[in-house]
Amino acid sequence: MAGVLLLLQAGCASYSRHFEQEIQTLASQDPAAALAALDKQHHPERNRVLYHLNRAMLLHMLGDYAASNDEFEQAKNVIEQYQATSISEESAAFFINDGTRTYTGSSLEQLMLHVYAAINYLLQNQVDAARVEALQIDVRLRQLQEADPDSILSIDPFVRYLTGLIYEQLGEIDNAMIAWRKAYNAYLEHQKVYGINVPRILKQDLLRVSRQLGLTEEYNEYQARFDVEDRQRDREQSELIVLFHKDLAPIKRSQRIAQVDPTTGYLVHFALPVYEPRHSHLSHARVVVAGQRTRTEPMEDISAIALRTLQENMSAITARALARAVVKYKMSRQAGENDGLAGLLMNIAGVVSEQADTRSWLTLPGEIQMARVTLPPGDYNVSLELIGMSGQVTHSRQLGRVNLSPGGKQYLSYLWFPAYSTTRR
Repeated sequence: MAGVLLLLQAGCASYSRHFEQEIQTLASQDPAAALAALDKQHHPERNRVLYHLNRAMLLHMLGDYAASNDEFEQAKNVIEQYQATSISEESAAFFINDGTRTYTGSSLEQLMLHVYAAINYLLQNQVDAARVEALQIDVRLRQLQEADPDSILSIDPFVRYLTGLIYEQLGEIDNAMIAWRKAYNAYLEHQKVYGINVPRILKQDLLRVSRQLGLTEEYNEYQARFDVEDRQRDREQSELIVLFHKDLAPIKRSQRIAQVDPTTGYLVHFALPVYEPRHSHLSHARVVVAGQRTRTEPMEDISAIALRTLQENMSAITARALARAVVKYKMSRQAGENDGLAGLLMNIAGVVSEQADTRSWLTLPGEIQMARVTLPPGDYNVSLELIGMSGQVTHSRQLGRVNLSPGGKQYLSYLWFPAYSTTRR
């Protein structure tokens, strides 16, 4: 009977269901209310990293970039502490469900943690700190490649592009060129898998910097290949870089499966995580400044990468769930041979405790877009027009007033989370 109670207690409800309130609050574009609701909730130690990641993103939305990075640092500490496999947690996960493990984030989430931390530093004009984050990104990419040489995540193009921006701002032009070459090659690979095009701003950067470095042959190759103008910049000109984070990454749900175990012939029931897409109503944004309108470009399709990452892990997740279901079924049969009621209760507990691990970073945006606007030094009011799928302006947002110094760069960031209707839990 104690085993039955343990299974029932551990049969945790869907993580995504617990977070539904915050999702709906976010839908109304009220991150302060979402933060307050998040803080009121109980967060088990095994979900601590998600608490910090979600807090970090909400604080980013509120413009408190320093506090946001404090949360990212705490998330890093949790990941470092629990990254190594715990034998007791593995045992619990095998007998109960995957949700009993301490969550340390998917590979994509761990990478995005560093990306958003770097963005936070750039928004505070702390470029040296952003460079430290860029180095951590490089280490993480190498770890991913060592773990799986075919991992397309290990050549993530946007993180390479972002590191190139950081190097350029620090005057490390050679390093920026290396990063952007890697970004270009990675975009070509991601284009095959995710359909994302090489951004025009990357093409312009490659033309501009290859010419600046005197790489004539490489410059000529890019000029023949690219359909963009070579825009060389005056050193005194300033630049406004706007990051537009569109929508939310897909949400995980639990789906029940009935399957015959090929080894034992038992018909068993188990649960697997599936992503529920969150359809977008926006195409892109336009940055409006000094009478210019500049369209944002897709730089990273986080939703598509999340879907593929789960798909690549599904074989292992299914194998674990099937093995666990067979063990639970055998235990209930054995218990039933001595006591029919105990066997029945054990069987019910086994089914109830079988929950898919639906944990994920629920405030992670679904897509990152970017616009780079070159301007003379000065003060400017900046606004954003959000463009729907039919090309109409659906919303306008004021991003505030910026002061651009000669030759300087300034970053702005805006997250747009629309209302979503959800159907399953």
